[in-house]
Order: sequence, then structure tokens, then C-alpha cells
Amino acid sequence: MTAAFAYDALQYPALIFPQMHPSRLAAIGRLHGLASASPIHCRLLEVGCGDGLQLLSLALAYPQAQFVGVDMSQTAIARGEAMRQQLGLTNLQLHAADVCQWECGAAPFDYIVAHGFFSWVPVSVQDTLLALCQRMLTASGIAYISYNALPGCHLRRMMWDMLRQHTSSINEPSQKIVQARELLAWLQVSVTTKTPYADVVRHEAQDLLDKTESAVFYHDDLAELNLPYSITDFAARAHAHGLSFLAEAEYHDSSGASLPDHTAASLAQLATGDVIRREQYLDYLKGRRFRQTLLCRQEVAIVRPAQADAVLQMQAAGHLHEDTAFVDTAIGKAHPGLRRFCASGGAALTTPNALVASVLTTIGNAFPCALSVDTLLQQHLATTQSGSNPREEQHEEQHENPQAIRGTLCKALLIAFEYGLLTLHVDAPAFANSPSEYPCLNPLSRVQLENGQDMLTSLRPSMVRLDSQLGLELVKLLDGKRDRAALLQALVERMQEFAVVGADGKESIQTSEWWQDHLAGQLESGLQLACKMALLDA
Repeated sequence: MTAAFAYDALQYPALIFPQMHPSRLAAIGRLHGLASASPIHCRLLEVGCGDGLQLLSLALAYPQAQFVGVDMSQTAIARGEAMRQQLGLTNLQLHAADVCQWECGAAPFDYIVAHGFFSWVPVSVQDTLLALCQRMLTASGIAYISYNALPGCHLRRMMWDMLRQHTSSINEPSQKIVQARELLAWLQVSVTTKTPYADVVRHEAQDLLDKTESAVFYHDDLAELNLPYSITDFAARAHAHGLSFLAEAEYHDSSGASLPDHTAASLAQLATGDVIRREQYLDYLKGRRFRQTLLCRQEVAIVRPAQADAVLQMQAAGHLHEDTAFVDTAIGKAHPGLRRFCASGGAALTTPNALVASVLTTIGNAFPCALSVDTLLQQHLATTQSGSNPREEQHEEQHENPQAIRGTLCKALLIAFEYGLLTLHVDAPAFANSPSEYPCLNPLSRVQLENGQDMLTSLRPSMVRLDSQLGLELVKLLDGKRDRAALLQALVERMQEFAVVGADGKESIQTSEWWQDHLAGQLESGLQLACKMALLDA
């Protein structure tokens, strides 16, 4: 079965990938000296766009920008085109075509992105993509290409080979998935020896069995083609097409923050100042399996290391919080004033600087909204100049000049970005940070609800699953025409149709009075949660 027919035969789930959002790509480009285009007026092409969900969210967020998507799956493009028409978007074009034969026009693109494409197509198609990037990127354009990576995929490739051999005579997708899972289950219980090989097989088999989305398992792990590359080989391929390695889209993946000091020092010696050598040896240390590499034109002068001053003109967002228990640790007691901040992904950063701590706290409290770094700085300067700062340890900072304070803050936020505590943006998408008098669900999520989906696209963007009937019914009512009283009344009417499970485990239909009392205290928290999920229009 060819790749085109495979994706038509079994739909790949539509997903959003925040790491390839142009607001984040622009920030990385500007950190390294590129005049990267703002997403507000950019032109962006996605190759292998599926149904174009990512492009639909971008086209809504940036009506003055232009977006183009191409994919071989006619059924996927048809779904996306139907949604585009429902949303009335005129700044998005979706094409069902083979990228090797498709004419993209003469106008260059500020961004060309291809996620989940490169490793699953023949080498000739990979070359077509790289040539397209070289030919069609603007002078400061950025290409995002993800691919399976070595050395980590050596382990997974062993399983791919087993699965491919075991299911080679089966063409029907669902049967192929069943047979593949049966082999994995058999390996899991039958490889019982205590050897490195057995440990790897059991771990890899379990990891694949844990993939609950059958379509992802089928297309990612049972594909006829699956070609992983080392960063050295990928960078060489890109160089042959006039492209240079810029960075990784998940910027913290290239950080050595988690390495012991002696390992970081020896890594620097091995790299000998060569960025690709450093990335390669870092992959050896981490066993990286997947890369999301950013490329630019070879003639661009890439600035390394990243410029901290560039952070001032960006926005920062982070799901982070202060570790209040840190003061009671041995390190906290030994260093009064030192504060520790943690991100949801496990990243952590300590700082003795009250300004940095205050800004990180503000960023964390505002999540998922992205805050202007310059505005945060100006607010701090205004506070210190007025003498209204209550924290005693900030008195010394009041004697620093504004330029020094700016440098301190920008450097700290760059480090937090490199560690993975926050993301940096150029003109991040806007959405409500608090529910208005007449809350309104974003148009894309509304169309998804109308199409019977329970996975919604937020404005961050990200994917949000509504896992309760109450939450689902509430967001359906957020049409921008109802105030709190009207929302409560309509929600009560809807919830009366659903049975409630009591303490005894029995279901019963409750009265409108019961629902009125039950929901009165939950409505506002539900609206706040919708804001935290970035589902509401600004």
C-alpha cells in the first residue's frame, strides 16, 4: 500500500504542534541574528499538512498572513477544506498534491514546515523538500523539519524490522495493527532471559503497546518506509542543498543543563566549537530518537551564542511555579534569598535575583498568556523608582542603572528558555486571559464541536480534550451572546437531560432546582478553566 493510499485508508489524527508555531520559530531566529518575519504578516507553507488543522488555527490567529498547505491525502485535504469554508478563511490554501509535482508559485515563504514527513518518504522526496526550502525560503526564512533520529532509533528500528516481517503479508490496516500488537505482546512475555537484548526488547515492546492511538501506531511504526538519520547526516544533506543548521525547535533539547559539570566540560572539548559535533555527541549521551531541526539559508550569518538582548523585544510564557519548599532544603538554608522555580515538564532554575524571581512568578501566574518582556521590565523599573517595592532584598537593585537591570533580566530569561522553563515568542497569538461578560468560544473549536469532536484546538495553540459532559455542554453555550445568568439557565436546561450517579451508584434524573444549586458555584470556575485552556476569544 503506498503512503498516499495508507493515509486515505486510515485517517491520521489531526494534532497541533506548538513547537512549529511561527511565533516560536521567529523568536529562535531573532535570538541568532536573523530578521525573522513576525507571524502577523508572514507567508508559511506546510508540507504534509494532513487536514491542515495547524494551518486553520494560524489562519484564524493571523488574518493578515498567508498560509499554504499541501498533502497527498485527498480525504484529509477535503476535511480541511470543508473546515476552511465553514470558518470563511480566505488567507489559507489547501492543495491535494504530490509535493514532487506540485507548483508552489513564485512568492517565497518566511517559514516552511514539515512535521512527521521526512523519515516516512523516499530519499528522492526528501531531496525535493530540501530543494524546495532552499529555493523558496526568503532571505531570513526558517525551515522546520522533524525526523526520526539516530542513535536512539537504532533500538526502535529493531522492533520495526520485526513488525514489518511479521505483518508483511497483510494489507488491511486494522488486521495489520492486530497482528503487530499480538507479536509485541508475545515478545513482552516470551523474551525472558536476563540480557541487555532481552531488556531492550521488553522495554520497546511495552512502549509500543502503550500507544493507545491505533492510527498513530500504524502510520508511525508499521510504515513501509521509516528512515532515521543522525544529526551529522541530516546536516550534511541540508548543506548539500544550500541550507545550514540553525537550532532545534525544542530549544532546550540542545541544552546541557542536566549534565554534570565534568560531562559538560568534556562535551565542549569533543565539540571543538563545532555546533553539529556538539549536537551529535549530545545525542550520543541522550540517545535522542526524534529531532525537530530548524534550517536557514547558507548565506545567512548565524550569530552564536544566542543574543540575550533580543529577548527584550519578545514575549515569554511558561507553566512554572516557585518551589516554596526550597527554603527548607540544605541549599536553601545555606543561601538565604535563593529561590527555585520549576516547570511542568520537570525543568528547574534557581536565582538569587529578586527581579528575576518576580518576573518568573508573574509569567507563571499569567500562563498560558505570553507577556511582553519589555513591559515586565518597565513595570519593574516603575516599581523600584517609586520606592513601592516591599521586598527588602530588592533595595540593592534600586541602585542599578536601567541598562544593567535590562541585561540581568534578558540573560536570566534566555537561560530559563534554554532550560525549558518557558517559551519565547514574537507576536504570540491573542486569547482571553479572563472571561468577558459574554464569553465566546473560538471559531475553530466551535466548528470542531459542530463536527462531533471532543478534542478541541486552543488558541495557544494546543489540543484540549473535554473529558466531562458538564464541560462539553458549557463550551457549546459560549457563543458570545449569553451573560452569566443566561449561561446558567441554559446549562441547567441541558444538564437536566443527563442522569446523575448517586453515592449508591444508581443513576437518577435531577430537577432544575437541584441543577441550579449544583451549578451556581461552578459556572465561574468553569469559565476560568476555559480561559486557562486558551479556548476563549479575546
